[in-house]
Amino acid sequence: MNKLQLAVESLTALKDEIDVSKRFKEKTEKIIALLTDDSELSIEKALLELEELNSSDLSSYHRTQVWDIVSLLESMKN
Repeated sequence: MNKLQLAVESLTALKDEIDVSKRFKEKTEKIIALLTDDSELSIEKALLELEELNSSDLSSYHRTQVWDIVSLLESMKN
């Protein structure tokens, strides 16, 4: 499994959790759509969305998960 697939699966798992807000679910759906798009800037756009998402009210668990996904995507840029 490549890093992009892993990021999408991680986001999907987070989105499907019961205790996340509707706003969080909507944002993760948008990010998943960006990542599944073949655009050159899809990772950059997804990272911007993730950073915005991480500034919202998240539990420490969800914040950690989001940062793991950010780290994974950042490693793909290099």
